[in-house]
Amino acid sequence: MRLGILTDIHLSPPGSPPAAWHNPHQFDTVRERLTQAIRFLEVEGVDRIAVLGDLTHHGDEPSLQEAITILATANVPVWILPGNHDLTSGIAPFTGAIDAAGGGTVIAIGSEPVPLDSAWRVAGLPIERNRDGGGFMASPAPEPDSWGDGPVLLLSHFPVLSLQQQCADANLKYAGDLHNAGRVATSLVDRAAPTLVINGHLHVRHTAARGSVLQAACGAQIESLFEATVVDFRTWEDGRVTWNATPIQPVWPGVSPALAESAQAWTWDGAGWRS
Repeated sequence: MRLGILTDIHLSPPGSPPAAWHNPHQFDTVRERLTQAIRFLEVEGVDRIAVLGDLTHHGDEPSLQEAITILATANVPVWILPGNHDLTSGIAPFTGAIDAAGGGTVIAIGSEPVPLDSAWRVAGLPIERNRDGGGFMASPAPEPDSWGDGPVLLLSHFPVLSLQQQCADANLKYAGDLHNAGRVATSLVDRAAPTLVINGHLHVRHTAARGSVLQAACGAQIESLFEATVVDFRTWEDGRVTWNATPIQPVWPGVSPALAESAQAWTWDGAGWRS
């Protein structure tokens, strides 16, 4: 199994005002770049693509529908999950855009683990706005005790292991954690079997390991690093997972949100992860 990862596309209506995070958002070229990223992942021979949220910048249904229409051009199935920007007006525009697509190859990833290959299962981490209106939380939070003994890939918009200090040390902005991130992290770290978390949201490339959890944060599509990532599970017979992040267009010379090498190889030794 080779899985393609895209995140933080931030497609927006024509004429949207400028925006930036680490670097200026490239709204004018987002459609072309997304198409190029899909074609790149096809050439890389991925079996499926996962998009980790923030398909749109404003969460408007026309932009969500357009992003899904572009993703539907992929020659492999596509999983999507919403990011905080996609939920600006609640979950209805997101689900409405999926429904409008007519149940094609682009589907929302569920929260219960399903088979990814013969060894791994995969689930998505659902989010909703906090009831006080500030920030987001995992809802429902995962229940790893019900997952059994096998390895699980958890696809998430937000990180599970906070990278706030790492971003501060690198003088990078931090987009925030889930309100209940600590509880979610503890439940996964305490799990005996391995969990691989792949996330977006932060627009940084970073890798962290704690206990049985290995977390790979992926660079954004809307701004430099302009990345697409390929995760390879074919060496899992040796307890090994590898991935490689590739820029879809030239990286800007401004702020570099690369806090890890683009090529990674990690091995599960039965008690933890080592690189």
